[in-house]
Parts: sequence; C-alpha cells; structure tokens
Amino acid sequence: MKTNTLIIGILTLTLSFSACQNNASKTETDHSSMDSSDMGSMSMSSGMKSGMDKMMTDMHQMEMTGNIDNDFAMMMKSHHQAAVDMAQAELESGKDEGLKKMAQNIISAQKSEINELQSFLENYKNPEKNYDPAMKEKGFAKVMDQNMTMMMDMPEMEENVTTDKHFVQMMIPHHQGAIMMAEGFIQFGKDPGLIAMAKKIIADQKMDIEQFKKWSE
Repeated sequence: MKTNTLIIGILTLTLSFSACQNNASKTETDHSSMDSSDMGSMSMSSGMKSGMDKMMTDMHQMEMTGNIDNDFAMMMKSHHQAAVDMAQAELESGKDEGLKKMAQNIISAQKSEINELQSFLENYKNPEKNYDPAMKEKGFAKVMDQNMTMMMDMPEMEENVTTDKHFVQMMIPHHQGAIMMAEGFIQFGKDPGLIAMAKKIIADQKMDIEQFKKWSE
C-alpha cells in the first residue's frame, strides 16, 4: 500500500510540473508573437497616458493664487511638461522620422519655456490678487475653467494603432488647449514677458497642428 501511494504521489508531481512547463511555454509564445511595433504601441500608450494623467492631477491640485500672471505660469508649466513627456515617448517608440523630428523640436522649445516659467514663478513672490478664481463665468477664471473642461473631454486613445498615430491624436487637442489658454491670457495678462511667450506659443503650436493634420491626411 505504501508503495502504491508513493507511485501515485510521484505521478501527481510529474503531471503538475508538466502543466507548469506548458503554461510557461504558452506565455513565452504569446509574448514572442508580439512584434516590435506592438510593443512600441504599448509603450507609447503608457507614456501618453501617464503624461496626461500627471498633467490633469497637477492642474486639479494647484491652488490658484488669484493673480493672472502667476496662475497662467503655473498652469502652462504643467501643460508644457505633458507635451514634453508625450514627445519623449514618441522619440522612444515612434517610427516616422518626420514626427520624431517634430517631437524633438517640441521638447527643445517647451523645456526652454518651462525654464522661463519656473524662473518667473520663483521671482514672482506674494503676487497681488487681480481676479477671483471661483468666478468661473467671466474673465480669466472662465478661460481657465474652459481649458480644464477641454482637457477633461480629450478623446480616448484608440487601441491597436501605431505609436505615431497615438502621438498625433493626442498632440492636436493638447496643443489646442495650450492655444486656448494662451489666447485667454493675452486678453487679461499683465506681464509683458509672459504675454510675448503666449503669442509665441500660439504661433508655434498652430504650425504644429497644421503639420499633424497633414500627416493624418
């Protein structure tokens, strides 16, 4: 009886080990069947989503000071960082050389502006209040609220499309949000340097949008 029990135990262990090997083999096969473009798309989706999620979290958590220049600088800095993050994902996983060149240009331009915005914020201490952030039906508060609504309503990323298409799909509405914010700031802002930057943002990102749209045709 003891011998039979031992034999049955050995057979059970053997069958269990064989099943584990088959499952591991299947998992390896499933991963190996994904080509580099699939992996690139997954990486891009992750990079895009994390960049956008961080931007939305940062913007929601920001405590508005009630100073138009200061609050524009804070919001645009976070907005720019999301663009840099998405452009970096395109550089890492994209295939289209034209789009990768655009991504590099976006990174260079917006990192430079992020530094300018950070410098402004560091030197602009205890800003005087010149608008009420809670009054969202008028003035600069309305501009900021409309921009947040636009960002919240950005389309979901399509599945099973290339990294390059993901980049274009996300950057067009993201740029449109920056343009909306900059145009609103020009109406109400006070600082000449920030107003000049806002005008440059509008011009640069309108050109980018046109290039993205041509790529999509």
